[in-house]
Amino acid sequence: MGHFYIDDSVHDKAGFIIGACVYTDMDINEKIIDLIKSCGFDPDSFEYKSSVNYSKEPGKANVRERLKGLLTDNCSLGVVIIPRASREQLGFECIKAVRQFIEINKRIKKPISIYFDQGMFTSKDKAEQLITSLNFTDCTFYLEQNSSYIKGIQLADLAAHISSIQLKDALGFVTKMVKAGENSGYYPDLDMELGFEMWSTIRYTFFNEGSKLYTDDQIAGATLKVEPYGLYISDLCDKNLSDISRAKFGNIYLGCIH
Repeated sequence: MGHFYIDDSVHDKAGFIIGACVYTDMDINEKIIDLIKSCGFDPDSFEYKSSVNYSKEPGKANVRERLKGLLTDNCSLGVVIIPRASREQLGFECIKAVRQFIEINKRIKKPISIYFDQGMFTSKDKAEQLITSLNFTDCTFYLEQNSSYIKGIQLADLAAHISSIQLKDALGFVTKMVKAGENSGYYPDLDMELGFEMWSTIRYTFFNEGSKLYTDDQIAGATLKVEPYGLYISDLCDKNLSDISRAKFGNIYLGCIH
């Protein structure tokens, strides 16, 4: 059985919204509960939110880092790009994206439960009508879910945040530098762009075309197509946003980036 968890990250100044569709075929909610407990917090009261700054709270920052590990080790990701001005269409575009991801990624296991965070739809009735019209099979949709209870949505929150930093970086809105840190493959005190650091964190998680036949071109052999497997660019996007999103997410290099 498969599960999709869907949340978004809205960026007014940069003019876009990213929806993150996190897929897993395990009981990720129990994993998150155990993770939060192991970090010393009560999973009934603590909820990870990417909008909260945990820089002065190392225990909560540890939850975030361990959630990153859970995301990259146990999940796959598809992202949805729409313009900020079309926010009322966000949930509907995410439904279309999930349909695309399910159809093209044959390893997704059915039946599938699909959970959407609260506030992603202007009309639940219209959302249900769209779901019916797209003829989903073996899929059950759960709209307007509370992420404090459906904890997989917290992973989608994290994935949307990380992906949005990458797109903001590509659009020229991110200039922050961070330390590489331990276990990064770099000198721990090396300064690197935040967008690059985030990219190295999540690049292995995207749905993609899968392995290729070996060639002498090592760069080409380690570069995989993400679109349409893990990238859905809404027709509502203008050419600039579409082109930059496609350049950023359309293909992914999985080789060494050190």
